[in-house]
Amino acid sequence: MTYLSRIPLAPLRAGARKLLKSPQAMHAAVLGSVAYHPEPGRTLWRLDADNPHRPYLYVLTHPQPDWTALIEQAGWAVDHAHAKPAVAAYKPLLARLQEGQHYAFRLTASPVMNTERTELLNPTQTTRQEANRRNDTPPRRKSFRIAHHTTDAQLAWLTTRAHKHGFEPLPLPHTTDPAPGIFPFTDTEPATTPIPDIRITRQNKHVFTKSLTGQTGTTKVSINTATYEGHLRVTDPLTLARALITGIGPSKAYGCGLLTLAPPTTQNP
Repeated sequence: MTYLSRIPLAPLRAGARKLLKSPQAMHAAVLGSVAYHPEPGRTLWRLDADNPHRPYLYVLTHPQPDWTALIEQAGWAVDHAHAKPAVAAYKPLLARLQEGQHYAFRLTASPVMNTERTELLNPTQTTRQEANRRNDTPPRRKSFRIAHHTTDAQLAWLTTRAHKHGFEPLPLPHTTDPAPGIFPFTDTEPATTPIPDIRITRQNKHVFTKSLTGQTGTTKVSINTATYEGHLRVTDPLTLARALITGIGPSKAYGCGLLTLAPPTTQNP
């Protein structure tokens, strides 16, 4: 059974401040609330802090979670109106998915590309590449993940991958036509490609160090994230259900990949 939880956090508490500023600490707190982990990496979470005075933590777990310890560390007092976390079984939502349905969505992801172009590598990746060249016999080329930094590239990262995750963005509705010569129209004809109804509401960069697995020492980790909101149409219910359960993109352990759906907000015709 899969469960989706929404946990209100109290941002003035010391424990909450620690979790809010550290993806590593949040990841540890989330995993500590799940009794067992049948498959590593299958627990997804996302921090929604649009309102800094009332942030929410969304978590998708496969065993049923117990948020008692996390609430004691970073939640509101028991008698507070917003203290209680909401936990719901995910299966009913997945069972309702049908081709053609419209939903509003939110996703925090880490938009990246794979490249072998050495001029795009950061210092850590350059050092790693040089070490690979010294140690490999014969030398082999290795690609690296490079973060997309511009809004246009981050939007393209999601729109070009939407179909393989079972959905397509709805076109952005227009209430009035722009003046001649103003995007999306040219002076002579309208644009043939509709503008997708997706916007980026938040961009962040997280930099931290982590221990090397099975080795001594640490390595520097840098993650660029983008939070997407918009409206989508279901094209393949089974594929979308898989994306909802397993997440989209890399860095899932650090708050990326959790796609959530909601009834569509009113769109102007």
